Amino acid sequence: MNRIQKIIIKKMADGYHQQEIAQYLKKREISPNSLSTIEKELKKLKKEFKAQSLIHLFIILIKQGHLKV
Repeated sequence: MNRIQKIIIKKMADGYHQQEIAQYLKKREISPNSLSTIEKELKKLKKEFKAQSLIHLFIILIKQGHLKV
């Protein structure tokens, strides 16, 4: 997982919506930071981890230790 993907996953786990994550990245001048980037990165993660949905992705990430609950 790259830096942007880690931030996206962490913020989603904290309850942020995709648009809020884009705003968070922009405020901190972290690029890329567009909503389409957020969507593309989530799509890449789902493909990489063979997840069928975002919920499935988060379960996989938790099981593999990439995300702590």
